Amino acid sequence: MSNLLQIAVFLASVAVVIFVACCIPAMLQLRKHAARMAQTLAELKTEVSLLVQDGHRLMQNVNDLSARVHRQCDEVERVIQTVRGWTERADRVVDEVGSVLEPPILTAARNAHIFRKGIAKFFETFLNRTHHETQNKSEE
Repeated sequence: MSNLLQIAVFLASVAVVIFVACCIPAMLQLRKHAARMAQTLAELKTEVSLLVQDGHRLMQNVNDLSARVHRQCDEVERVIQTVRGWTERADRVVDEVGSVLEPPILTAARNAHIFRKGIAKFFETFLNRTHHETQNKSEE
């Protein structure tokens, strides 16, 4: 049994040696990959920090632009309110001027129309009477 035990111990030690012989290169390979990954992460960190800074600057520019747009919108609203006030005042002035000037103008137009009709009737009557008188004289 001691032979069997010695063979088992020998096979176990050979298995450990083979295991260690396989694990050491795998561990070295893993260490190389980890070192490359750490270097890549360091490079990525610098690039990402630049992107973050650019993002912050971009956000600041967007905020500034947004503030300018809000200010300009406020100014446009003020201009619109001012123009609306002027328009309302102009409408009131036009209405008042119209109410003051419209009746006399309409009255003058109506009087001119009546005067024109009167003159036309006068000339019509005058011409007809003159025409009748000439006909009466020519008949005699």
